[in-house]
Amino acid sequence: MQPTTLARYGAPIAIVAGALMIITRLVILFTAPAEIGPLKAYLLTNTHAVNGVVSILAFALLLIALVVLYEREARRAGAFGALAFGAAVIETMFMTGDWWYEAFAVPRLAEVAPDAIDTFVGGRLFIGGLTSFALFGIGWILYGAASTRAHVIPRSISITILVAGLLSGACRSGSSISAVAWCTGWRSSGSAYGC
Repeated sequence: MQPTTLARYGAPIAIVAGALMIITRLVILFTAPAEIGPLKAYLLTNTHAVNGVVSILAFALLLIALVVLYEREARRAGAFGALAFGAAVIETMFMTGDWWYEAFAVPRLAEVAPDAIDTFVGGRLFIGGLTSFALFGIGWILYGAASTRAHVIPRSISITILVAGLLSGACRSGSSISAVAWCTGWRSSGSAYGC
């Protein structure tokens, strides 16, 4: 069977998604202040602006890589695979929305109402953010399990996806998923198992 155009570019897309996620998480780790006062100023910097947009791009590319991977596994993954794919897509979209909010809405709030940042986290915003992070992990756990059951890509990659889903709640905003995207793309780009 001849791979689709999208399938031919799946591995490089996964590599770029993973690399961008790793880079953007490192930028946050090394540049974002922990104290609220300096954080308000940081939200208005070019570093935060560029990093936020690149984060959105990384999540979008992760979705494309997921679609390519599912295209390979769909027949063997069955109904559980379709459910898991849907969960991973929806929850990755939620995380993309979270990063859009952090890239555009939060800086604007810091600009026009900086005192609001002091009491920012709470209520529905907190519940929504926490739910997005948790469901993101669950979606990728399900997809990793479905991928393992499908036996289409190497088992080590499928298990890595599952473990990354488990770890994504502990690693802020998908750092472990980025490692999966990177690893999957790298491993599959040089093998017969391409995405």
